[in-house]
Amino acid sequence: MFSDEYQKFINQDFDSFSNWLFSLNAYEFSLIATIIGFVISPALTINQQGSLGNFFELLGQVILTINSQNVTLYQSGFSQSGIKPQMECQSLEEEIILIKKELIKLRNELFDKYQK
Repeated sequence: MFSDEYQKFINQDFDSFSNWLFSLNAYEFSLIATIIGFVISPALTINQQGSLGNFFELLGQVILTINSQNVTLYQSGFSQSGIKPQMECQSLEEEIILIKKELIKLRNELFDKYQK
């Protein structure tokens, strides 16, 4: 049953809703959030209101934290992944060298094993 409800939820047209939501100006955006809060709250118990409110607070904080870190890294010259391209390249080159050394070591061990 939970799986069916989850499938119904994820099959919603969130893209159209989010496009509409992000087309609103700041005042309309805030008004919609206020109206949704007033509409949802009466249907919830006091504990459910607190729980859902905290959930959305945490969701917002996570999104804002990710955004802040991405902005910080972007302004510092880092890519979205947080790695400068040249650092990434150097790290990959070092990793390739380590892999080559490991392959040579394994090949020598295998060669020695069959020589005996």
